[in-house]
Amino acid sequence: MNDKSSPNKAFKMSIAGGILILINAVLLGAAATWFPWVIPTLPGPTGNSNVPFGSLTAVGLICGTMVLVGAILIQTRTLNKRIGGIIAVAFSIPTVIMGGGFIAGFILGIIGGVSAIRRAH
Repeated sequence: MNDKSSPNKAFKMSIAGGILILINAVLLGAAATWFPWVIPTLPGPTGNSNVPFGSLTAVGLICGTMVLVGAILIQTRTLNKRIGGIIAVAFSIPTVIMGGGFIAGFILGIIGGVSAIRRAH
């Protein structure tokens, strides 16, 4: 495997993971806002509350965006590949609490980030 293909694969996996995480976060937010009966709610101060899902949506949007930023860093200069991989891995892990980009986004973000970290020179 040559050096150019591995960062390219790491980039593609991280981009796919970030996109899946963002889609999952948007769908979670939409379900919590417009279709609250679709997802189970947790007891809150006013009975059943969907406030925790708003927080989880925010976590998903922030982490998904940061995974995409990490993927862009993986694709750019050599010095940024390791940093991009670390960002992709670090921000993929917390997404498990909100669904992890249908779990596939979580896995792709981790694999892409670790691959970039291992191949960075």
